[in-house]
Amino acid sequence: MTTTARTCLTFAELAEYWATDAAPADVERIEAHVFECTECAARLADTDRLRRLLGEAVRSGAFQAVITDDVLNKLSRDGVRVRSFTVEPGEAVQCAVWADDEVLVTRLRGDFAGVGSVSAVLRLDTGEEMDRVVDAPVREGSHELLIALSAENIRRAPAVPIRLTVTAGPNPANADVLAEYIFDHRGTHDRSQH
Repeated sequence: MTTTARTCLTFAELAEYWATDAAPADVERIEAHVFECTECAARLADTDRLRRLLGEAVRSGAFQAVITDDVLNKLSRDGVRVRSFTVEPGEAVQCAVWADDEVLVTRLRGDFAGVGSVSAVLRLDTGEEMDRVVDAPVREGSHELLIALSAENIRRAPAVPIRLTVTAGPNPANADVLAEYIFDHRGTHDRSQH
């Protein structure tokens, strides 16, 4: 196996491959490239490790990431309980988590065209940082980001507004703010009590 000068596969292509969402022609192209490219073979092995650990990490609460629709579909097919919210820049959305939710997915609408990567910082209304994603790749021309959050972490949060600030690039402290979103967190609900 040798490294070639060809363009390497993107994370999205590798994710579609292991999520079995790739078309048969794409599967052949991806497999042929991986056979020829040591870098992509290593990335595919890393992606496969991620796939195997993803369900475990999601259920344990050790999970926050920018994901693709393909990864979201794979989580759903694997039986992970997902709750989803869609929010526009500057908008506030009322939200809560149920006791049996495992992942919360926020669909962040906005103009992310021309941005190669983003960082996202989640802060309580008090200013205290809850979590962050740093330097997550963005598909070219994107108008929506999907951020997956551990429902367990959100269950531990107080019922207060939570602000999510998305910035361009790897350093959220010194970057242009692309958009801010407010989640008016209403706490945890238990289906057995309703």
